[in-house]
Amino acid sequence: MKGKQIVAIDVGSLNVVIAVGAVEDDGNINILGIASEPINKGVIAGRIENIEMAGRAIAAAKSKIEKQLNIHITEAYAGMSGDYLRCVKVIDHVYVQDDANKQVTQRDVEELKRRMQSVTLPDDKEEIVSMEPLSYNVDGKIVDEPCGNYGRMLEATYNFVLCEKSMRDRLRDCLKRQGITAKEFVPNAMVAYLGVATSEEIQDGAIVIDLGGGITDVTVLQGGKVRHAASIPIGADAINDDIRSLSIPVKYVEDLKVGYGSALADRSEDDIITFQAKYHSMVKGILRRNLVTAIEARLMDIADLVQREIKEAKCGSRFTPAVLITGGGSLTLDIERLFARELKYEDVRAVYPEYGINAESAMEHITTPAYSMVTSLLLYGAKRGLCAVAVVPAQARPTETHSPVTPVAPVTPHTPVTNVTPSPQNSVAAPAKPTPQEESRPIEQPSGTLTVDGTEGDTQNEPSDIVKKPGKFASLVNKFFGSVSKTMSEDNDQDYL
Repeated sequence: MKGKQIVAIDVGSLNVVIAVGAVEDDGNINILGIASEPINKGVIAGRIENIEMAGRAIAAAKSKIEKQLNIHITEAYAGMSGDYLRCVKVIDHVYVQDDANKQVTQRDVEELKRRMQSVTLPDDKEEIVSMEPLSYNVDGKIVDEPCGNYGRMLEATYNFVLCEKSMRDRLRDCLKRQGITAKEFVPNAMVAYLGVATSEEIQDGAIVIDLGGGITDVTVLQGGKVRHAASIPIGADAINDDIRSLSIPVKYVEDLKVGYGSALADRSEDDIITFQAKYHSMVKGILRRNLVTAIEARLMDIADLVQREIKEAKCGSRFTPAVLITGGGSLTLDIERLFARELKYEDVRAVYPEYGINAESAMEHITTPAYSMVTSLLLYGAKRGLCAVAVVPAQARPTETHSPVTPVAPVTPHTPVTNVTPSPQNSVAAPAKPTPQEESRPIEQPSGTLTVDGTEGDTQNEPSDIVKKPGKFASLVNKFFGSVSKTMSEDNDQDYL
């Protein structure tokens, strides 16, 4: 835990996930720990609607991983996801400054970049989060590398990611309340491919679909760059709502979806799934085909929205990408077949993050594809810079505190003293320990009498009488256990209280 840590935090619609990783000498990430905490409706479709509820979830996840790793987190890469993010294509050009040779130089590329950075937005409600060049062309011809080409005009298409300032500010304030400074706000869809796509897939073409609880992030890659990124405000939680609408109790919804659900109704069995209803004496059933039909219908809606985003990328008719589905929703059975059918692509796979992280940490910490996004944020942070993480000294770590105890000499057992009159200062005598025979004998209560803490139910209006008049308890014992009364004397009744 010395000096090379990256911290990533993903505030999702269902859970807050915080991950800590260390950069190894070979550049890979060693994931040291991941902590997840449910957010309980504080975030809806990626938007923080209740800062208190979201803050409690962040604080709980932060405390969990800090105790696990004995660190103190003050800085992190914060992922953002929601319909408050959008991509905009901006086209601009400059004239080549080398009039003699008419050759594009790095100076022309930098001048074009400066022009892009000076782009003004139509209003002050949004801000530019990131900007990346998608393509260059010289005198109308598309080129991969502009420098060195002959021509008079250099033109570029940049991909701008815009964010609503209010949503950014909510996330910043929510983190700040928990003592975390956002080192950088990162659009999740712009980095979702890290860890799940190979370099060949990024170059040749890939579509990454991160199916989360309340958001589905879509990333379209071509030519080694993110051509388009979008956050669809619908996710796997909508499937749960659809199942819930079938009169299924909330506590069974997730188990039914994962254990018996499927993305294709025509491949499901036509049997009945039974489970306990609201009252345990009742058994309820649901036809499996009805369950699967609800799941399939919702996933078809999501696939249709994904298809629209792919068209927005304008990658051309020859675009034949690999479709990589990840996130918690990717665990649905036959989900690859459904997206292959709806998107009309052949190479469709459900994937876990596996690239850029060492094998040991992947096996130990990546227990679910729901951790795919926070892993991508770690990989992004490794390229951008380390986070401020303090190691908690051993003496400063929270330990259980105990009052100092003065050792005393062992006490020699003695015979209990009877016939002792209580002093005025101490009106209740300490009860004597019963003999083993008396201690092991069960005390049966008379039928119809409710007893709580040794007090009869029919004396509820005057519970103090049993403490003040020990003879009343003794008489009750004598009534049901005559043999006990022979061993009790009138002077030491209080010894049995």
